[in-house]
Amino acid sequence: MNKYKQLKTNKMDNLTLMKMFLVMGDTTQQTLKEKIAYKERIIFATQGIIKPTNWEELSDEVKLNRLTKLQKV
Repeated sequence: MNKYKQLKTNKMDNLTLMKMFLVMGDTTQQTLKEKIAYKERIIFATQGIIKPTNWEELSDEVKLNRLTKLQKV
């Protein structure tokens, strides 16, 4: 396997794992803040995904909406 295909496969594996953990977190009963905090930990720990500089200024609803969109990609 050439280097490009290996990097592409690793990236896909990381995204697949991220989505798997997000789905597992969706099965638990959480408050809005707990749900956002859980998704943040998983998504922003994934290689290649960077937290926006204005993240703390956003409302909880906007944060959850953006995190959920990332989960569906």
